[in-house]
Amino acid sequence: MKEQSVFQAEYETKLNRVYLHLKADKEYQEDYQMPMLRQNPISGVLAAEGCSVDGKARYTYEVGGLTSMKRMHEKTPLTKQTIREVVSCLLAVTENLQEFLLNPNCLLLDPEYIFCQAGQWYFCYFPEAEINLGEAFHQLTEYFVKTLDYGDTDGIFLAYELHKATMQEHYDLKQIMEEYEKHEAERKEAEEKETEERQEFGNIFMLTDEGQKKGEDSWHDGWTSSVKPDVLQEESGWWGTIKTSAKKLRGRRWGNWDDFILESDGGTEQERFYTDGR
Repeated sequence: MKEQSVFQAEYETKLNRVYLHLKADKEYQEDYQMPMLRQNPISGVLAAEGCSVDGKARYTYEVGGLTSMKRMHEKTPLTKQTIREVVSCLLAVTENLQEFLLNPNCLLLDPEYIFCQAGQWYFCYFPEAEINLGEAFHQLTEYFVKTLDYGDTDGIFLAYELHKATMQEHYDLKQIMEEYEKHEAERKEAEEKETEERQEFGNIFMLTDEGQKKGEDSWHDGWTSSVKPDVLQEESGWWGTIKTSAKKLRGRRWGNWDDFILESDGGTEQERFYTDGR
């Protein structure tokens, strides 16, 4: 694998067009990659032109009307939906690149060079900055964590799963997402079933005449069942643990990754996630 080249980025505006220039510290030598990209536009990959300027390689991308991920989320937090869209687009792009014998390791996964327009995400293909895509995506998951909407419990769980899974040296992102989607479907089914059961339980809680006369709104001896209503509101299993921990994070920023502890069902294993230091 080639060593990652140092490059500089600059924007240029011409009338109603905006260009991103990426300049590498080496001479421009065109191989099959640029002609392949010109002849075979790939959805999700910005069109690029390469040339030599002052003896150095320069690649130009038109980004008018696009907004970088970094700019989008300077003030607006990431959500679960955004993460899923980015990952889905990245998976599709990498598969399409390989069909045309193009190297996915040439994709830049820095949020500053990932762009969006109307829900469609675009990546920069930069031949002079070949990287390890697996490591680059793991770094992107760290950005997800730091930029999350901490009121989005599902988003917290997805970011946690991605970050944890991509710590491995060799991982399959497609498989990770397939397992996540499978778990999501099972979890939703379980929650729907639990809701139905709660509704059924609710029908058996009848007030005795004594309780009705008292007119009490809280728990009292007038209930015919020995099960208190608040018990039915508790979340069960490891998902409930995640949701409970996530709720504690609302309104807080994460920095040190020490405080968010998830206990397994057996109560013996602990996994740490990311919260701010106090």
